[in-house]
Amino acid sequence: MNRVAIFPSAFHPSLGGVEELTGQLAVHLRNAGVDAIICTNRWPRNLPKLGSWKRIPVHRFPFRLPEAGFKSWLSFRISARRVLRSVCETLRSFGAEAIHVQCVSSNAWYACHAARILQIPLVVSVQGERTMDAQNLYGRSALYNRILKKALLSADRVTACSRATLDDLAGYNGTPFGRRARVVYNGVSPGELEMRGVQQQTRPYILAMGRMVPQKGFSQLLVAFSRSKAKFDLVLAGDGPQLDSLKALSEQLGLRTRVSFPGRADRELVAKLLHGASGLIVPSLREPMGIVALEGMAAGKPLIVSAVDGLQEIAPCSAWCRHVSPGDVESIAAGLEWLESLNGVSGQRLSAPMEWVKNFHWDTIAATYRETYLEAHGEFESRRLPSEGFLANSKAAPPGVLLASD
Repeated sequence: MNRVAIFPSAFHPSLGGVEELTGQLAVHLRNAGVDAIICTNRWPRNLPKLGSWKRIPVHRFPFRLPEAGFKSWLSFRISARRVLRSVCETLRSFGAEAIHVQCVSSNAWYACHAARILQIPLVVSVQGERTMDAQNLYGRSALYNRILKKALLSADRVTACSRATLDDLAGYNGTPFGRRARVVYNGVSPGELEMRGVQQQTRPYILAMGRMVPQKGFSQLLVAFSRSKAKFDLVLAGDGPQLDSLKALSEQLGLRTRVSFPGRADRELVAKLLHGASGLIVPSLREPMGIVALEGMAAGKPLIVSAVDGLQEIAPCSAWCRHVSPGDVESIAAGLEWLESLNGVSGQRLSAPMEWVKNFHWDTIAATYRETYLEAHGEFESRRLPSEGFLANSKAAPPGVLLASD
């Protein structure tokens, strides 16, 4: 299995967990001798059709779906067959031996049909999109639930980013996955977090970072911070729809001089913020896994994490990690005071979390995915489906009909 096409729900220049893990996976697969291309949604539409990221080819397609409204439905009916044909031609030209969906969205509909047309195995990786989508997409859209059900049914292998996510997925699926499913955690690349200077702050600070959405628990963190006896400052890095309301809450709580919002953080700024911090807090109300926690460990920092979902799996209670009750202001405040009691950690690196995080290095995770591709190939061969001739047969059902019936 030497050529894999990865279909993420989003990719660079967009920033986020799926974008980062897809890029890291592609690079580390290449390092292990597996060529990869990235096929993703072309959004915004002014992005080029073809690009590259760290020498990994990136192909962007208008992955439209028949969402609400006649215009959307008509656009899908007109374009879906042409887009799917273009996807298949790209995969044939590349010589793809497997398709790997990372996070199910519109990408999965095209990936599922392409895998069936080209008769190659399909791996679907779920990243907690049922619970962590800020727009509650799977709570309100019958269309996206049909796509997720279709992807899970079609996949030769299903992976989830934590045991908690896999258990949720199994309950949602309604049918046991059996040997088709496994947990594959997301990874961290220590080289991406090498010391690049320290973000200059006038006082010691604790760091929190991520998308500014309610699920991340940042509003509860601000309230807890205002009530705690801890003396350090708080740096809250990231961007998102809740940013302005969080800034307003900080003002209301009288924290103007103690809380800073540096905004959207690229990899260089993340490294600087981590290395200068006294510690990291991940106060999420829900979290399928938590790459930010891995990055904190890789930087050798003590952590406070919510005792929720995958965070508990990757960041065990220890001398350098404390669990707090999700959304519980008093518990979080006590955690902040515990962190300050460690004394003098700012700018230093602890060996214990750095040793633990070796379990999650990307070279190890990429090797697990490569093994998963081989297993998917075996599963596919054992239950090979006849080609439906979707593109070749002019009388084949149009995409909308396939969507409704699949």
